[in-house]
Amino acid sequence: MEKNNISLLERLEKDVIFVAEGYIFELERRGYIKAGPFVPEVVLEHPNAVKELHEEFLRAGSDVILACTYYGHRSKLKSIGKDDQLEELNIKSLEIAKEVAQRGGALVAGNLSNTWEYNQIRS
Repeated sequence: MEKNNISLLERLEKDVIFVAEGYIFELERRGYIKAGPFVPEVVLEHPNAVKELHEEFLRAGSDVILACTYYGHRSKLKSIGKDDQLEELNIKSLEIAKEVAQRGGALVAGNLSNTWEYNQIRS
């Protein structure tokens, strides 16, 4: 069976799953975003840098390509004046992750923002 067709549960039954993480911190270290808001606007401003990092994590053995969507929610984007780009950012991030994952037989996962953010909105 081709690796692309194996589900997460099937993979877990056979072995451990590695998921690389820390995209925002690494992209900040490389100079693509500023420390502080840690918003993934790099997806729109430097998509090739995000793709390169996905590819590096894939080569390092990650079984899951984690879309760079953490903190990709409206109020975080508002803090940098880009709340109107929410949908574009998240869609682009998923497209990049999916492209790299498909080439390497990896799974794709999204990332949720902190749930406290939504509790504040509902209050």
